[in-house]
Amino acid sequence: MQILFHLGSHCTDKGLLIRSILRNREALAREGIGIPGPGRYRELLSSVSTSLRGQIADEATEDMLLEAIRDDDTAERVILSNENFLCRDKVALEGGRLYLKAFKAEWLENCFPSHTAEFAIALRNPATFLPDLLAREDDAGQSVADLRLADLLWSDVVLRLQKACPGARILAWCHEDTPFIWEEIMREMTLCDPFTDLSGEFDMLEQIMSETGITRLHAFLDARDVTSTTRRRATIAAFLEAHGLEEKIEAEIDLPGWTSETIDDLSALYDEDVAKVAAMPGVEFIQP
Repeated sequence: MQILFHLGSHCTDKGLLIRSILRNREALAREGIGIPGPGRYRELLSSVSTSLRGQIADEATEDMLLEAIRDDDTAERVILSNENFLCRDKVALEGGRLYLKAFKAEWLENCFPSHTAEFAIALRNPATFLPDLLAREDDAGQSVADLRLADLLWSDVVLRLQKACPGARILAWCHEDTPFIWEEIMREMTLCDPFTDLSGEFDMLEQIMSETGITRLHAFLDARDVTSTTRRRATIAAFLEAHGLEEKIEAEIDLPGWTSETIDDLSALYDEDVAKVAAMPGVEFIQP
């Protein structure tokens, strides 16, 4: 059986992705793809993996986890999601790096030694990721002062994942692209039949577009039977330009000591870093 662990990251889809996939639970089950509710495994898997601390689970422990997670034993693929799989948000910047605890991917893998582990992760521009992440802390100013911004590299996170779990499939994408590639992400995570109709393809778009815009987009696509991926993305971009909710799209960046130059430099570094991740052997990168 294949088990895909969706690792987040923090401050990306806020649980929307797994909820979108859950909307298709029955259809996916017919293809041998299990989508358990997060309440069935998040605390349990966290407890077991922490107890094992990277040691390989024995047969009884593995069977107990599978019994708790699966509806039945016919699933050939299972999707699990938790933005705290690697660590809590409070330590995501521990040591002045992004997700130093990415080695804990091995802890997850070793909970199911008889099965194949895969990982999925969303990258996000540190220029917007840090303000959202640090907003959860009491003293963001001190946290920013402790960081060397040039060290905040997603490519390092992916390398840690690969070192922890050599050969594991790693699926990655940019959070900024999700309104355009939401359905592709769901399909690549589940590996469902390409002809399976999936609900929820506009779930992310609905977060940042007016209700009128969404209604008009659906009508436009239905009337013209737009099936080409390229044309659909171009259409979405045009409607988002016309009907996007500015307060949802434009991130407010307000961190002590940051200037427009800081933001530009971080964004340029992010673009270079994303290109590096996309070119990494063993990484499947979804892009518009």
